[in-house]
Amino acid sequence: QVHDSRRDHLFPHSLLLLHIPIAMAMALAAAALWLCILRASATAPVSFTDVHECSAHDCSLMLLQSGARKLPRTLPHKAIQHSAHSSSGQKKAPPAHKAADLAAVKTLIKRPTLGLGPMARKTAAEMTGISQNGAGDLQAFLTALVTNFGLICAFLLAASVLRQRWPMVYSGNVAVSDIPFTPSTSLFGWWSASDMVTIDDAVEYAGLDQAMLLNFAELAMKLLMRIGAPMILVIGPMHFYYGGDRAEGDNLSRWGMANVVNFHPWLYHVHAVVVWMVVLTTQSVIFASMRVFVARREIWLKGLPAPRSTTILVEGIPMATCSDRALKNFFEKIFGAGAVEKAVVIKDTGDLVEKVKQRDKVKHELDTAIFKRDGELITLYGSQLLDLEKEVKAEKAKVADQCATLGGIHMTCGFVTFKNRRNAEIAKKMIYTPDADEFRVDSPPDPADIIWSDLQHEPSVQTLRNYMGWLLTFGVFWAYMPCVLGISYFASLDKLKKTVPIFRHLAESPAISAFWDGMISAYALQLFMGLVPTFFCFISRKFFVMKSEAMLQYRVQNWYFNFMMVYVLLVTAVGSSLLSTFEELVQRPLEIFPLLATTLPLATHFYLNYMGLQSVTHAQNLMRLSQLFKFKAWATMLEEPEAKKKSEPEDQDYYGVGSRSARFAFMLVLSLTFCSLSPLICALGFCNFFMCRKVYGYLIIFAEKRKPDLGGVFFEKQLTHVQHGLFIYIILMTGVLLERSPNSYPGLFVGCSLFYMYHSYNKFHSSFQWESLSFTDLMKDDLHKKRDTTRATYEQPELYES
Repeated sequence: QVHDSRRDHLFPHSLLLLHIPIAMAMALAAAALWLCILRASATAPVSFTDVHECSAHDCSLMLLQSGARKLPRTLPHKAIQHSAHSSSGQKKAPPAHKAADLAAVKTLIKRPTLGLGPMARKTAAEMTGISQNGAGDLQAFLTALVTNFGLICAFLLAASVLRQRWPMVYSGNVAVSDIPFTPSTSLFGWWSASDMVTIDDAVEYAGLDQAMLLNFAELAMKLLMRIGAPMILVIGPMHFYYGGDRAEGDNLSRWGMANVVNFHPWLYHVHAVVVWMVVLTTQSVIFASMRVFVARREIWLKGLPAPRSTTILVEGIPMATCSDRALKNFFEKIFGAGAVEKAVVIKDTGDLVEKVKQRDKVKHELDTAIFKRDGELITLYGSQLLDLEKEVKAEKAKVADQCATLGGIHMTCGFVTFKNRRNAEIAKKMIYTPDADEFRVDSPPDPADIIWSDLQHEPSVQTLRNYMGWLLTFGVFWAYMPCVLGISYFASLDKLKKTVPIFRHLAESPAISAFWDGMISAYALQLFMGLVPTFFCFISRKFFVMKSEAMLQYRVQNWYFNFMMVYVLLVTAVGSSLLSTFEELVQRPLEIFPLLATTLPLATHFYLNYMGLQSVTHAQNLMRLSQLFKFKAWATMLEEPEAKKKSEPEDQDYYGVGSRSARFAFMLVLSLTFCSLSPLICALGFCNFFMCRKVYGYLIIFAEKRKPDLGGVFFEKQLTHVQHGLFIYIILMTGVLLERSPNSYPGLFVGCSLFYMYHSYNKFHSSFQWESLSFTDLMKDDLHKKRDTTRATYEQPELYES
């Protein structure tokens, strides 16, 4: 009987025991914050001075701001939407047949509820600083716009000066000649260098993932130009001159749909056609871009080098084949003798890894001592290094002695490298046993990017870790609101002026108050949102099997995009509780149309400010301050080339390709969602992606270290995310047109685009075969030019490398 000593190792269990307190601490921290806010606040029922004389406009706004979502079933949303957007000069008494419905609204508002003192009845949008449109928003918008432009210029100028002073940080790839051309050393030479970089250059020198990130920026500019030009030059003037001046004192809304009176005789019919134009144009650009990507992906697959192209990742290896020799024999019985070049089962090398880490640490200390020419430390660390080398060698011999035994230190996954690519591709499609958990075969990660510790977890323990990981992921979504609630409460100008004297004078100035409300809230949301990818990366690394850093980025892209969709775009529709809103929509799915129509149009000004702020963050990224500080610190101990290596890469939690791809896709979705309601957002979105192309077109090629490549999977996911945003845009505009148009025809006409969008979405995922090469191309694999491999073997580095 073969003994499986893998279950005797405490390594996975000790990690699990370590993560349980971490998970509990995160949950308790969020709960504690809620309790602190609750104890610091008093119960405040909602009351109004004269409810009986409250107009329909006031009642509807109070109802929307209160976060109440359970409207009476007889309550006409069109009446609420009409009254909520009517100007004070145009208020009309509600018709007699709607008096009962208006009374129901008043009764619902009068109903006393528990509050949080100053934070009573706060909606999720108000907690995150997303304010409703107001009459003074134009001044705040212009102030923010001028401030953002000044910051962009300052950051770009600072980055240009720093580039000349420390070229190793800002043009480090020039030193290793891993660039398509040498950029100019003039002050703004990086600007022209970014223009000269083509997508083909980016594919060759940075990888297909990074190249398609630049391509997505170009795609977004092209799309926003096609949509934004008629929106701003045609639809905007229609709103301004023929809308009926519904916005009155709200000058920022005059160019948007908020300036169009309810039941306008013809403008809403125009918007019905415009929605179809936006959907058809977007899908046309997406399909054209996908065709170009498939062609690039095919070239990338043909150039995939060995051993990555000829290797498969095997999981769920049964005990009878759980050794290098047994696994090789198993596949050679299927594909023929000599078909397998090498088979490697992952081994539990926890002790060896620790000793290698100690040795590498002493090596680093020795290199530092040599750089400083400290003879005493050189002798000390040299002696320690010799001792650790002997220990590492002895541990390797111990592992080698146990490799011949089935089970033992062998885990349940491994790599099989074939002698030709055709067999490797066939092996990925085969079913080996009736048990679906055995011999699960997939494409392997880049051999230089593998997270080897993820492959050493016991499956039974990993299942529990997965549950904990999903629980913590849900916890991030749940805990975000109490955290933002605390920040928005203590950082509000009303709160600060009571505690900090200087804010009392600031609050007296209307201009400063408008600036604070218009920009600081968006900036605070941007800063806090920047921490979210770090939480997702932490959860993924500690609780899920990612196998490679690139796959971790892919997971972060999905989670981060969905998080921004909920807490930036749809937060105005969340009300005071995400769960209660979701529960209400499950019970009454069609309420999604009036829900979005009565919430999202009220916050278009915030999203204009938010979009304008994004260009500032890209200009700030060009300064690479984190890499500069790390480089200067390492340069005091090492030579500049070594200090450059130590300072790279940039923080992959926020600046990785996954987070960047999620933000790029979300910014395009944000622009498309509000393009009809506020056409000016198309211009701001175009400026955002213009800055993206300029900044990252330079950084990716000339400054940043080349990353492992998945072959453009992030781009395909971006296009999928944009299509998800189109569904939201259609639902939003359907609801708006049903609420505001004089009849139901424009809304129904727009609603029909959902069927087209559903068909087009399915066609997008079924028409393109981009994940692998065709059999015809596989037969000619030897004729294709291959890229240089990053690592020559799939053996664990602590066993293979000296």
